[in-house]
Amino acid sequence: MTPQRLNVYFAFFSFGGNGGVSMSHPSIRSWFATTLLTAKKDERIDKAMEADYSDTPLTMTRNRSVRDAITRGADVLVMVDSDQHPDLYVPHGAKPFWDSSFDFLYQHHHKGPVVIGAPYGGPPPAENVYVFKFGDMETGTPNYDYSIKQFSREEAAQRSGIEPVAALPTGLIMFDLRVFDYLKPPYFYYEYTDEYEQEKASTEDVTCTRDIGMVIQERLGYAAVHCNWDAWAGHYKPKCVGKPAPLSISQVNQKYREAVLRNQPHNERMVYIRQPKSNGVEIRNGA
Repeated sequence: MTPQRLNVYFAFFSFGGNGGVSMSHPSIRSWFATTLLTAKKDERIDKAMEADYSDTPLTMTRNRSVRDAITRGADVLVMVDSDQHPDLYVPHGAKPFWDSSFDFLYQHHHKGPVVIGAPYGGPPPAENVYVFKFGDMETGTPNYDYSIKQFSREEAAQRSGIEPVAALPTGLIMFDLRVFDYLKPPYFYYEYTDEYEQEKASTEDVTCTRDIGMVIQERLGYAAVHCNWDAWAGHYKPKCVGKPAPLSISQVNQKYREAVLRNQPHNERMVYIRQPKSNGVEIRNGA
């Protein structure tokens, strides 16, 4: 039986100089060369297309890439930002983003559309993780108190597998384009804290993936937005590096040493199981 063949559209957001120049980190070039060769050999793929988007605002170019991909007959849209280092940990045994994400999307294709994104962190000094989960403040309250919260660095460091999440970053992400059939345009937009738009409350990646997750859950009855914890990307952000500060032994006190010794072993990972026997989380040594 001949497998269903899908068309893939790669959108590169390679802007620099506030949109005046096209540029991307060199790691993207080698990643795309490898990925394109893999895609061309895959009997599940018919055509692979690509385009650069180097204008601002970013909300506009992300919306444009969706419309361009649909117009050109694509089934899958892969967004790649200029400051990404895809497959950062593949040399150390991690799974390639393209291989594992496309397998997941294709296996789910008959059931309905999904979105899979690579996790990555923000710039220092916080380096928070740009992946989000649902949370609440009180159990069983009749009042609505649900919110979207970021995974902590500690949580993210222990996770693996492809797991449903509340919202994703879009620096390296794969969309089954059918998800946009369920959204009203614009698909990507900012939310602000007040009418004057002085401070953002949510960025375009969070609003889009959050909306997709909510509407697909309501309309089709399943979680559509997933994080591929096995395929971390690097995230390049300029950093002004100054003079090193020496670390004295007095700063590493006894309580700190004891806390380190009580910490979780480095070879334990939290693995998400799609069909769990209990609560969906398994601790695995050496995973």
